[in-house]
Amino acid sequence: MKKVLLGTTAIVAAGMIASSPASAAEKISAKVGGYMEQWIGYASVDQSGSTRDIDGFDIKSDSEIHFTGMTTLDNGIEFGVNVQLEANSNSGDQIDESYLIVKGSFGEINLGSENSAMYKMHYAPTDYGISLNSGDQIDWAAVSGSGHSTGGYFRNPYGSTYVEPGQANDSEKLTYYTPRFGGFQIGLSYSPDGNQDNNNSPDRNASATDMVAVGANFKGDFAGASLGISGGYGKFMNSATGSTVEPEAYNFGLTVGFGGFEIGGSYAKADENNNGTDGDGYNIGVAYTTGPLGVSLSYFTGEREGLTSTAGVRTVHAEQKTVHLSANYTLGPGVTAAATLGHAQFESKNTTAIADIEATYFVTGIKLSF
Repeated sequence: MKKVLLGTTAIVAAGMIASSPASAAEKISAKVGGYMEQWIGYASVDQSGSTRDIDGFDIKSDSEIHFTGMTTLDNGIEFGVNVQLEANSNSGDQIDESYLIVKGSFGEINLGSENSAMYKMHYAPTDYGISLNSGDQIDWAAVSGSGHSTGGYFRNPYGSTYVEPGQANDSEKLTYYTPRFGGFQIGLSYSPDGNQDNNNSPDRNASATDMVAVGANFKGDFAGASLGISGGYGKFMNSATGSTVEPEAYNFGLTVGFGGFEIGGSYAKADENNNGTDGDGYNIGVAYTTGPLGVSLSYFTGEREGLTSTAGVRTVHAEQKTVHLSANYTLGPGVTAAATLGHAQFESKNTTAIADIEATYFVTGIKLSF
């Protein structure tokens, strides 16, 4: 698979070199964009065996500044850059994604720190409030710091159907997307390892390496109805010395739209991590849009398997069930008001403690894009 990717890149590169020089092309001029989301809400949280008092109002933020730019050479090939600065990072990851873009009639190539094709090409139900299928409920249900482990939550089916093997997330990747033909498109990604913001050479004896991921989707309109179908699969092809751990994951998505309505569902599963993060999850939802108003009702449930086993069957280590009723209203270009009424249940089945969380919350906020 690596040879296919490298071969494809070599062909494209050869075409670039053989083409005429970019005498009339302009140097890339970076533009500033991004988004800001500010939320205020009230949550009632009940956690078994805990002395915490989390009930009450809270304010939360999610913002990024994006530096982007493109230039077109005389031969028609486009080169671009995308660097995303986190405005609310508390994990030391100040730069979220940073990658180079090459586009042309041959398709598109991304090179750098970015999600894989199986992640970016995935379809899931529309949610008009805080993110249900990407993990925002963990904040309003006060799961972090509760003693309830959040390992295996993000980029994994315990918390989302937008998954990647081994939760590789924004590891350094080479990704190729074909042009869209008859509604179909395919993407193929390769990553030497699962590390992000790290230029160290991968030690193939020390950890799982050489991740390959493929994504495919279809979108089209039929007799006034819109259809979206997606599927993705990813796997680390090499395990560490003395280990059989080769993380893999797959996902599927379906959306159908008609007369302002959209219904959808998505599913994801992670296998062979053998580290307590295996599991599966699914998201179903219905949404309706009329003019500037959008309303959605969505449900997500995910499980993370434990390390212990009974008669060779691994037990459930943690489980979540969340439902969101959300709405948004476009106030003007780049300005949207949104709200979510949510109920979430998190159940942990650790060997040392049981930490069950049940939370109900109402959140409202403003989303700005620029």
